[in-house]
This record gives sequence, C-alpha cells and structure tokens, in this order.
Amino acid sequence: KYQGSGPEAVRSLFKKARRYAPAIVFIDEIDAIGRARGQSNTAHGEEMALNALLTEMDGFAVDPKRPIFVLAATNFEVEEGQGGMGTIDGALARRFDRKILVDLPNAGDREQYLRMMLKKNKTHRVSEEMIRRLASRSTGMSLANMASVLELASRMAVKQVSPLTDAILDEAYEITKHGAKKEWGYDYLERVARHESGHAFLCYLGGNTPAYLTIVARGGHGGYMEHSGEDMGPLSTKEQLINRIRTSLGGRAAEIAYYGEKDGVSTGASGDLESATRVARAMICNYGMDEAFGMAVLSPEEATRGPLAARVSERVSEIIRAEMAETIRIIRQNKPRIDRMVAALMEKNKLTKEEMEALLREQ
Repeated sequence: KYQGSGPEAVRSLFKKARRYAPAIVFIDEIDAIGRARGQSNTAHGEEMALNALLTEMDGFAVDPKRPIFVLAATNFEVEEGQGGMGTIDGALARRFDRKILVDLPNAGDREQYLRMMLKKNKTHRVSEEMIRRLASRSTGMSLANMASVLELASRMAVKQVSPLTDAILDEAYEITKHGAKKEWGYDYLERVARHESGHAFLCYLGGNTPAYLTIVARGGHGGYMEHSGEDMGPLSTKEQLINRIRTSLGGRAAEIAYYGEKDGVSTGASGDLESATRVARAMICNYGMDEAFGMAVLSPEEATRGPLAARVSERVSEIIRAEMAETIRIIRQNKPRIDRMVAALMEKNKLTKEEMEALLREQ
C-alpha cells in the first residue's frame, strides 16, 4: 500500500497508531520500501519513505501503558552486513528487536497439510501412499504452492467428471512444478531413460535414493529426477559431496557408456556440469576439502579474479575429470542394473523411490 506513496503516508500511519495506542503496526512486504539503499533499482521515493519509517520507529515515546509494536514481514534477507540484491536495509533491520524465521514446511508439514485439505471433501479418492509420496517429492514448496496443486487437481477432476484420484493429483503436481507434457520419439526417450537412470543409480549408491524419476518431458526438461531433500541433512561430508558430484555427472557418464565417447557427449548435461562444478569449487574455496589448497577459505574475488583464480579453475577441472572417469567406470560395471531401470522407465515413464530400490537391489 505504501510503495510509491512517499513519506507522508508513512507519517500518517504512525500518527494514527499513536492516537489509538496501545496499537500494533503490521507492515506486510516491507521490502517494498525497505530494500538496502544504494542499489541501482531503488527509486528516490522509496529511499524517502524508508527514511521516514526509520525516523518514526526512532521517535516512539516510552510509555509502558500505551506501547506501539511494529511487526513486519518479508521474503528478503534480513541479516546485517549483506547489503546485496534481495536484502533489507541494515538500519531498518536494526530497528527490530527480534527476527523470526518462518521457514518452508518440511515433508511432515506438507503431508499433514495435504491430508487435512483432502479430508474436507468426502468424494476425493486419494490414497495415503500418494499423500506420503507427494509430500516427499515436494521439497522446497510452500503451503501456498501445495494449495495451487490441489486447486489445479480439483479443476482437472471437475473437467474429467471424476473424483479426485491419485493419477489426477500426480498430474496436477507435475504441471504445477514442471509444466505440461511434451511428446518425443522412441530413440530420444531411450536416451533420456539412460541419462536419468545414470543420475538415479549414482544417487542410490550415495545412500539417498531419489524420490521420483521420469522421462516425461516437461518445460525445459527431457526428463528429471527429484531428490528426497529432507534426507540430506544440513551438513555434508567430503564423501557426500563427491557422491553429489558423481550423481550430477551420472547422466553424461551413462550416455558415454551407452553411446561412446563421440556420440555420448550431448547438450543434455549442461545443467548437470554446472552443478558438479559448483560443488567442486565450494569444496576448494569454502570447505577446505582439497589437499592442493589446504584449509584456507578463498573469497569469491580470490577464486574468480585474483592470482589464484587460474589454479582454482584448473583444480576444479581436475576433480571433474577424475570423478567423470570414476562415474563412467561405475556405470559400465553395473550396466545390468541400469538396464533394468531403463526398461522400467520405457514401460512406465516414471518410477517411485520404492520401485527404484526394488530394481536396484538385485545385482
């Protein structure tokens, strides 16, 4: 409401709060006027409104009987000293005594929400297994995102003159997160199945079986794998990060194992290589996990533009090359198990965590 309306609106708001004190002033999306100053996209009017807000929050008279509490909400970072894009102004952040993180829901929260919402309509035919599976797959989604999935699923059920079923809910989730289906020929689908099976197999060997695997093309993806995000935990060991690199390289490694060094190198691995490179660079620059660089932490400036930048890039390439060779070796050694996954994907188009584990348990 106050974005673009200038400092007068801010002063008017606090004048009213003083008149009705004790009072609570709640400012939703405070980043509309409270972004860090000095950014190129911060308008002069926003800075004036922010200055007015800072002045008003400093100017409260201390009257225990007539307090004024200021609450605010934002999706921006509120830690002091960051000062980059997507951060709240440091002076404004210091005006608030407490900062409360309302984090994204975990798998249990999402499962509880889905169950509660689906119980409201007795005609729904969604199984408990589907609720648990969808909660596991939807890592990183907010309850508003989950509500959008349920809303789309309800519309699809009405359009099909059907109760809401597992299949309809699953398709609604896929459309919401990844987009509408695209159709491709057999040879392309087989290549995608081998690529995705390579990812999934290396992920399985690393002790974290994917939640879901599909070769149905949606959005910009030929196929994709969804991790069981909550299983990873907040800390990672060096071995786990190496496994993550191998998982990222598993798609290209599988293509090379099946199609050879020449025909196995395709554009489908661009995002995978970016992910592997990011992890390898973090191991060197952030986590002190590389023998050549020791435990010294390198700043982004040192790692990309300083005198050590060339050495960092060379070491990242060495790690990627070594792990690619090892990943290709692992896939060639386990081709029968990967062939089973490829065949199942070609038949069903998608595999759940339980189906993958059943296929991969056999040597």
